[in-house]
Amino acid sequence: MDGKDLLRRYKELLHIKSTDTDFVERTGYDYLYAAAREWVIQTECLTATQSITTVASQAGYTLDGDYLSMYLKHNDRFFLKYNDGTIDYFLYFKPYEEVIFDNQTTAITIPSYFTILDDPTPDSLISGSANATGTHVGGKSTLAVAAAAFADVTPGDIVHNTKTGNVSDGVVVGYTSTTSIDTCMFLATTGAAASWASSDTFYIQPRKRFILQFDPPPKTGSHTATFYYLQKPNPVYSDYDVYMIAYDYPEALCKYAAWLYKYRDQEPKFGDAFYRYWDMQIKDYQRLTRKGLAKRSRMVPQWSR
Repeated sequence: MDGKDLLRRYKELLHIKSTDTDFVERTGYDYLYAAAREWVIQTECLTATQSITTVASQAGYTLDGDYLSMYLKHNDRFFLKYNDGTIDYFLYFKPYEEVIFDNQTTAITIPSYFTILDDPTPDSLISGSANATGTHVGGKSTLAVAAAAFADVTPGDIVHNTKTGNVSDGVVVGYTSTTSIDTCMFLATTGAAASWASSDTFYIQPRKRFILQFDPPPKTGSHTATFYYLQKPNPVYSDYDVYMIAYDYPEALCKYAAWLYKYRDQEPKFGDAFYRYWDMQIKDYQRLTRKGLAKRSRMVPQWSR
């Protein structure tokens, strides 16, 4: 279920021929990426943890860019693990409006709760120039720079090559280091896959983040909180990359993507048929995994998506 195979299946569903000039491959990948994110939300199949080290009297901490939703629950309440160096404590989630209303701002030894809120400050626009050639293979190319610039970059961020003669736009699909990321670029003129040339100029706007806030703030620094969350899948915009989700359901992803396309194309009857298949496959996956892993059903809050 690599990108090439998914795009082929998607095009077959929509009866798109290789000679069709109106079809934009990047748009097809966009819809498939939306399907992959929704699959993770519905099935909880991709999870991660973030370790947060506290700073004395500091309430808020930026979550990783691949955060999608809260995950673990106990008695139908989200929780995280908090360690003071000796003892593990478990803090429950508290809605942000209750945190504001209770107004507990005086730091204490062990926080009572945590909450999640939008980061109101966007990360700064990143710009620079490539210091090496990044030839695309199957549509994927490496963007490398001399000085560390990519600390805030996350797969899924949009990247632009503004160098005259190689103007292209694309998506960050992988993070290697602060000086190297993987991208899939599409020429502005033709939509074909593009490579990076040394000295090509680029711009990246890092995605919006979320903040985990303790309530009240911790009085002591160097405590460790372990936060469990559903993780955004790395986007697939090239021939050979794959989504880290079950290989048994490629048709479900393609039909959800086709449903999105058909609603844009104002053909809802076709779209509804695709959506019903998607929904059936979701339920099939949930039935199998919940039985095998003894997982209980739960709803993902709409605001946290």
